[in-house]
Amino acid sequence: MNALETHELGKRYRRRWALREATITVPSGARVALVGPNGAGKSTLLNLVSGLLVPTMGRVEIFGRPMETAAVAFVAQEKPLYRRWSVADLLRFGAATNPRWDRAAARSLLSGHDIDPRERVDRLSGGQRTLVALALAVGKRADLVVLDEPLAELDPLARLQVMSVVRELEATVLLSSHILADLAGVCDHLILLGAGRVRLCGGFAGLLSSHPATDLEELVLHYLRNPEAAR
Repeated sequence: MNALETHELGKRYRRRWALREATITVPSGARVALVGPNGAGKSTLLNLVSGLLVPTMGRVEIFGRPMETAAVAFVAQEKPLYRRWSVADLLRFGAATNPRWDRAAARSLLSGHDIDPRERVDRLSGGQRTLVALALAVGKRADLVVLDEPLAELDPLARLQVMSVVRELEATVLLSSHILADLAGVCDHLILLGAGRVRLCGGFAGLLSSHPATDLEELVLHYLRNPEAAR
């Protein structure tokens, strides 16, 4: 069964389409890189998949069922955590709002990166806040983890820490980033958006075998420069 399917999915704001006729398929267990230039529709797609936006057209299915927020954990780019709360407060909130909460998994991730549960969120570094957000996603035990620019504004060491966590997640993962080199080391599938439409969707191996590109960056650049080639 596929983890995620969208069918002719679209979102319109007045006369402008942020995303249009997006049909994608994500296999269970995949690590999917969502890439595209600014304004391509990446955040719109992630918010639709996470149930934070209502589509103008089309539908979303999670493991063959209509969209269920309990099955999805979403980490927004801004990491909107309660800054005056302690990490332990956030874990208690996660336990109170998620019936499948896995306390041991969330605490294990934090202890593995030396994050003290007593520390207040506003005293953490950007990388630590990202790891706390990931711990909440892990604790939710969601079947699909959606990450919007999890590497934004992180230093190289923090990016390595975050991607090592993503690599070990026991869920299907859909993440967006502009740092293609980091994605290539973790992801095995690609969704490329351009001008609000899906340009490519598939496994790295299959896409590269049908194109002379030698790596992910070359493949993405080719289709962004030649959008007609993806049709």
